[in-house]
Amino acid sequence: MAATTQATSCRALEDEATLSKSHVARAATELIGSFILFLGIYAICSVGTFFNSTMIGANILTFGAAIGLLYAALTYVFGKVSGAHLNPAVSLASALLGRIGIGDFFVYVIMQCAGAIGAAELLTHLLPVSDASSSYQITLFQWIHNAINGADAASPATYSLNQIGAAGLNFGIKIGALVEVAMTIVVVAVALRAQNDNGVPRRSAWLATGIAYAAGTAVAFPFTGAALNPARATGMAVAGQSAVQAYNDTLPTTASSTSSSASQVTIPLPLTQLWVFWVAPLLAAAVVALVMLVARMLRADDESQKAATAKVSTKAAAQAPLNSSTIAASDDATDGAAHAETLSEAGVSYSVDDETDDDDSADSADSKIDDAKDSAK
Repeated sequence: MAATTQATSCRALEDEATLSKSHVARAATELIGSFILFLGIYAICSVGTFFNSTMIGANILTFGAAIGLLYAALTYVFGKVSGAHLNPAVSLASALLGRIGIGDFFVYVIMQCAGAIGAAELLTHLLPVSDASSSYQITLFQWIHNAINGADAASPATYSLNQIGAAGLNFGIKIGALVEVAMTIVVVAVALRAQNDNGVPRRSAWLATGIAYAAGTAVAFPFTGAALNPARATGMAVAGQSAVQAYNDTLPTTASSTSSSASQVTIPLPLTQLWVFWVAPLLAAAVVALVMLVARMLRADDESQKAATAKVSTKAAAQAPLNSSTIAASDDATDGAAHAETLSEAGVSYSVDDETDDDDSADSADSKIDDAKDSAK
């Protein structure tokens, strides 16, 4: 019983918790958290995939788990301050549900994108590349191509297929956008369900968020590189644009995306496909918010109906003793009328109102009835 009471008390405290009142603290948290998060993700998807370029089987699960752990850790650290959105899609859904203001939404998105761009620029400047005199050239594009989100020839799966000579197989924008929408719905829904109505993550939010991102990454990575986050896609698109352009410039002018050699496949520039990784996640966020708003309205209607039913029941219960008293009073009045009729027959004047007299008056009336009966005999 004590454990149940304690759990209920903890849940009530969680429901009443609020985010930091400081706008500066919330903005700084989203900036710092995004920088750390995306630096880790870009490192995993560049250096981490350099020697596993096919990205199949256990490799995908490993990188999905690593990225999920990053999201989980930062949600645990920063959740009580800003909600640890770290994702414009989560911020949009939160704003639509009224958990953060419109002004906070724009500040969050700016901070998230700034953190992502800063992390991508730092990593691309630190990664080593071969100089012109090296016999084996390692370019920046070779490091970061899996960290850049894209479809068609920029899809990790398409790029890997071209590497093994399976030309002509292409994961285009349509399937990429579909996967991004579906997996972002999972991520945003879990993130919002793990918050209270004030936008503060609950105690288990870090675990739920990490699992959602891990699963989403494992599913979406082969198709698009698993953005699931417009800021994540923006950072590397900005920092990696010149690397992709430099790679394309080395290709023969007759190269086409259907060539049998991977070195002859032209890669779409990241900024030309960036719109996909904004439209798809934000659409997913709007869908989640709409479903939750409808669920909230239905729940409110159900609660109002329950309250109305309870009110009627309370009113009926309150009227029940009154009805009993009314019935008793009616029975007393009937008895009094019969008594008065008897006195009238005996020639004694009596009123029903006399029933309200004290006990002595009642005894006197009974005595008169007896005397009248004796006289009659």
